[in-house]
Amino acid sequence: MSYDLFIVDKDLPEPEWFDVCELDGEHGRTGAHGRHFNYTYNLSAFFTDYKVNPIHDLDGLTAGEAAARIDKALKDIYLEPLYVLRGKYNPLNYWGSVDSAIAWLKLIYDYCREHPDYIVRERS
Repeated sequence: MSYDLFIVDKDLPEPEWFDVCELDGEHGRTGAHGRHFNYTYNLSAFFTDYKVNPIHDLDGLTAGEAAARIDKALKDIYLEPLYVLRGKYNPLNYWGSVDSAIAWLKLIYDYCREHPDYIVRERS
């Protein structure tokens, strides 16, 4: 299972999201009005503890609001040694990691800053 997080133009109807949003890591789709970010649920405790859980904390925010929340989370994350966070949150099945979760949050943060008036929706 994984999160399906969309950051989309507020005027874009939901049925069109999969068709017009670029997937994270994909670039250059003509006419994109948003982006789709996907990540494993295995790091849900990590996201929840830092108040950036896509379902509970980010869904429904404007991208500007989400960027502010992610910025605070990243600052709080870096107050802890990464080896401590890895020991606490890295899943035993190796699907996802603290390091890749941080990188995912940074991608979302950057996109939200570029499009602060877009909306954030989680649709897994």
